[in-house]
This record gives sequence, structure tokens and C-alpha cells, in this order.
Amino acid sequence: MLCPDHLLLWNSLVDMYARSRKVLEAKRLFDSMSRRDEVTYTSLITGYGIQGEGREALKFFDEMKKRHIIPDHVTMVAVLSTCSHSGLVTEGIKLFEPMPSTYGIIPCLEHFACMVDLFGRPGLLHKAKEMITRMPYRPSSAMWATLLGASHIHGNAEIGEWAAGKLLEMRPGNSGYYVLIANMYAVAGCWSKLEKVRTYMRDFVRKALGCAWVDVGSGFFPFLVDDTSKPHMNKLYPLLEGLTELMKDNECVGKEYVSSVDDVIEAIG
Repeated sequence: MLCPDHLLLWNSLVDMYARSRKVLEAKRLFDSMSRRDEVTYTSLITGYGIQGEGREALKFFDEMKKRHIIPDHVTMVAVLSTCSHSGLVTEGIKLFEPMPSTYGIIPCLEHFACMVDLFGRPGLLHKAKEMITRMPYRPSSAMWATLLGASHIHGNAEIGEWAAGKLLEMRPGNSGYYVLIANMYAVAGCWSKLEKVRTYMRDFVRKALGCAWVDVGSGFFPFLVDDTSKPHMNKLYPLLEGLTELMKDNECVGKEYVSSVDDVIEAIG
């Protein structure tokens, strides 16, 4: 049974429900708590932000400040990300600019990444580009990919190619980034540049095959994806397919294992 003073455990439960998109359950736990801190509020803000309920999330941020709970850098990432996903550009700017003077928080790379996304989603690409070029940090590959994706969506080939060039210079190991670049070049009909991207993928992307270790009684046996080189493969694949169907019949696949918030509150109380 959890004591009301076990704030760490309460916060973990709120965060669990919030990140599982069970925001109403997270809110019910939040309301039942006698004590809250910046972690409690950040978890709830994140939960509402994930669901695109930005204005509801900002209400909790305002409540947090009224209770004189000082936000930390994680809270500000959650708030700015919420503004980005909810299209609250003006609100995001108003929260980002006074961070050092109001909260004593120097914006870090994660905060700038949120702002690039905030400007990129509605097509304010020049603002996003300015944010990247003026920040005092080296842009991450994810940041270039964000700008590239926004440029592709809003049809700005100039900024898109600029971001693609910067991303290629970093030689990222994420194959998804190369696919993003390749799609942009394909739409623009830049076939020579598309071929260059394919060359980069061959040289720099190495994707490991999925592997499981199966206990066969006398030891563990490595089982690779689509591996037909091992003996008895003609028997193993039908067996696995049968097990999959058996799990589906017994509702073992896709079943929710998180207990209800009523069970949790009852256990706590």
C-alpha cells in the first residue's frame, strides 16, 4: 500500500498513465494526490500534449506557476513540445523567449529542437531555419530531419535541399533520414542526387537482423529473421505460425495489462 508521502511512486503512476495515453486516469490520480511537484505537473502536461490537447496542458502549467512550483528544463521541453504538436505558435514563442529571465533556464538543444518543430509544422520555414542558424549549439541530425520533413510537406525545395545537404554531411546511421532525403529528390526529379543518397545508404547504414535466442533443451539456439539455412526450418516456421494463431485465439496478442486507475487508487488508499 502506498503512503501519500511516497511522492516518487505517485509520480511514477501518473507518468505511466499519461504516457500510455490514459490521460483521464492520470488526471484522477493527480487529483487524489495531497502533494505535487514539478515532476507531477510535467507528466500530466506531457500526457495532454501527446493527445494534442495543448490548451488543457497549458492550464496545468499556469496552475503550476500559481502554486509557486518552479518548472525545470524538462518541464519546458514538455511545454514547448505540447505547443508544437497543438499548433500553438504564439504561445510557444512567449514561453521560450523569457526562459532565462523568468525561470532561470538557459535553453538547451532540446528546447531549440522544439522551436524548430514549432515553426516547421505550420510552414514557417524561414523562422525554423533562423532558429537553427542562430542557436549556440551544433544542430543534431534529428533537427535537420525535422526541417527537411517540414520543407517537403510545405513544398519549399530551397530550404529542403539545404537541410538535406547538412544532414548528409553528418553521415547519419538512421536509414529513415536517407529515405526522407531520397523522397524529396525523387519528387523534385533530381535523379543524380537520388543516386548519391543511395550510395550513402550502402556505405553508412548497417541494419542488423532481428535475432531471438530459443532454448532447445540442450542450450540456446540463435533464430534470425528469414533464416532458412538452419536444419529443421521447414518444421519450425509452421510451428511458429501455429503458436501465433493459438495466441490470437486465446487473446494473448494486443491485450492490455495495465490495471485500472480504480484498482490503483484502492490499493493506495
